[in-house]
Amino acid sequence: MFFSKRAFFSTIGLAVVVSVSGWFVVKTAQRQISTASVPDDFVISTANEITNIKTNKSGQIAYIAKAQKAKRFENEDAWFYKVDVLFYNKDRKQEPWHITSDYGKVTNNDNNVHLYQKVIMQRQAAGKNAPAVKITTDEVFYDDKKDQLNTDRLVTITQPGTDNITTGEGLIGHPKTGNYKLLKNVRSYYAGQNE
Repeated sequence: MFFSKRAFFSTIGLAVVVSVSGWFVVKTAQRQISTASVPDDFVISTANEITNIKTNKSGQIAYIAKAQKAKRFENEDAWFYKVDVLFYNKDRKQEPWHITSDYGKVTNNDNNVHLYQKVIMQRQAAGKNAPAVKITTDEVFYDDKKDQLNTDRLVTITQPGTDNITTGEGLIGHPKTGNYKLLKNVRSYYAGQNE
C-alpha cells in the first residue's frame, strides 16, 4: 500500500503532538511533586468498610459513623459511599437517631458533613410518649460543633406503622437532643388511632 505525502506528514505530526503532550504531562506531574503543589482533589488514600467512633467529654459515645467506601483528598476533605451514622441522644433513655444516605462529604477543617441522595433519619420508639419517627429528604448539612442539622429541601416525616405523614420545606434539628423543626409549607395528615 502506498500512502500519500499528506497522510505521511499528518501521521508524523500526530505522533509529535502525542509525544509532546505526554512529555508535558510527565513534567507537570514531576514539578507538582517536587514543589508539593498537589491539587486539592488528588486522592491520597482509599478505604473499604470503615468505622469512626466519636466520644463526648465524659467518655460516652456521641456517634458511630460507618461507610462502605471512603476517599481522603490532599486538602484532607473526605468522600463516603453508603453512609450509616448512629447519633446517641444526650438523654440515654432516648433511642439514638439512625441516619443513612448514599453519599457523604466531610470538610476536615471544620468537621462539617454533607449527606446527600436518599437521606433517611429514623428513631425507634421509646414508649408511648416517644413514638418511632422516620424523616426522609434529598440532602442535609450537619455542623458538628453546633450539633445542628439543616436542609432547605422537601422533607417527609412519617410514623412507621401508621398513616400519619407530615411534609414541609426545610428542616433544622439537633440529633444529639432529638429536636427537629420544619421551616415552611408544613402539611400534616393524622389518621385516627384505635385503642
